[in-house]
Amino acid sequence: MMQQNLTHAIDAAAQPHFENIMATLTQAHAAYQKQRLPHMTLAEKTDDLPAMQHMADALGDGAARILILGTGGSSLGAQVLAQTHGALTPAGQMSGPELVFVDNLDAETYTRLLGDDLATSRFLVVSKSGGTAETMMQAGGALIALENQGLTAARHMGGIAGRGDNALRRLAATYGFSLLDHEDEIGGRFSVFTNVGLLPALWAGGDAQKIRAGAASVMDVLSGSAADFPPLLGAATQLAHMAVGRNISVMMPYADRLARLAFWYRQLWAESLGKQGKGSVPVNALGPVDQHSQMQLYMAGPDDKFYTVLTQATRGTGTGVPADFADDAGLAALAGHKMGNLVDAEARGTMDTLVEAGRPLRHMALNVIDDETIGALLMHFQLETIYAAEGLGVDAFDQPAVEAGKIRARHYLAEMV
Repeated sequence: MMQQNLTHAIDAAAQPHFENIMATLTQAHAAYQKQRLPHMTLAEKTDDLPAMQHMADALGDGAARILILGTGGSSLGAQVLAQTHGALTPAGQMSGPELVFVDNLDAETYTRLLGDDLATSRFLVVSKSGGTAETMMQAGGALIALENQGLTAARHMGGIAGRGDNALRRLAATYGFSLLDHEDEIGGRFSVFTNVGLLPALWAGGDAQKIRAGAASVMDVLSGSAADFPPLLGAATQLAHMAVGRNISVMMPYADRLARLAFWYRQLWAESLGKQGKGSVPVNALGPVDQHSQMQLYMAGPDDKFYTVLTQATRGTGTGVPADFADDAGLAALAGHKMGNLVDAEARGTMDTLVEAGRPLRHMALNVIDDETIGALLMHFQLETIYAAEGLGVDAFDQPAVEAGKIRARHYLAEMV
């Protein structure tokens, strides 16, 4: 399914720190073996799948387009799962209604989205708190647009909200649309294996059980030793490089369908670890395109980065070139090859060059990009982040600095009235 290769991930400077960190994380590993966090048990959950499927069928019926209103963790995990099936790539989704993730707040963009005929559009509103300002603003605009076109929220809108009294639940009661319950103990950036991630995946053609089966394949190894647990080893490796001043973590997948994975990882790593003056800066890149925009810095810039390169098996896949390419000196190297050969060669060339330059590199090799593999990758990086937080001595699950900014935003908004 996938394999983590750390052969070139630790150098002489990082090695002593790696050994010390492993001792700390081994203790955390033993604790998690005895008592798993709620985030670790989602892979086994099945009782929520019928309600998810019911909303997918009801809201998706007759839909040509579904707008998913949510920001940060309420959107990024779903984007990763949907992109597995082509959503958010230049080629588009392989099946199902078009999914539009309205995860950023922009007045012009949203006005244009709501200016279309909404008869075949649907809206999914996602907020654990039930009061996220950006999402509620979007929901309010959608409600007005539907009313102006003589359409009902009961038919065109659904949502996911935390339990208890909150604004989104009150809206649902007023306008008559259905809600699913957000998992109480799971925060947004860790919610990809809940209905927050899985419901949109269903519309894109995903299989929720296979996604969770992929996650379960990672959890199955938790019962073994710390030295054999890939997420723990990944965390220890990153922490060792942070200890020697490599405070940038670059994730570079070589596939369009993995692009949003790097964005999801960026939030997960930054928001979970960036506390008490600790953490590292996650940077997303995409191969092969960012060989042209980033590789000069990676190769000849400061040695302050740790690299994770993700590849899929591509040899022999894709389109070829005309036979007469062989007659042109500038094109002859491409003759007889398919596009997947070039992607494979460029990924290996990038990794070899980074290693030769002494840059620490981890290679995550995927046989295929499918629901199970993506589920395994997502669980791996969630656990790697949780273990890294243990090593840093920070709480992986809060975000106090984000909340402070929200309070100030509400203050400025009140001044505009």
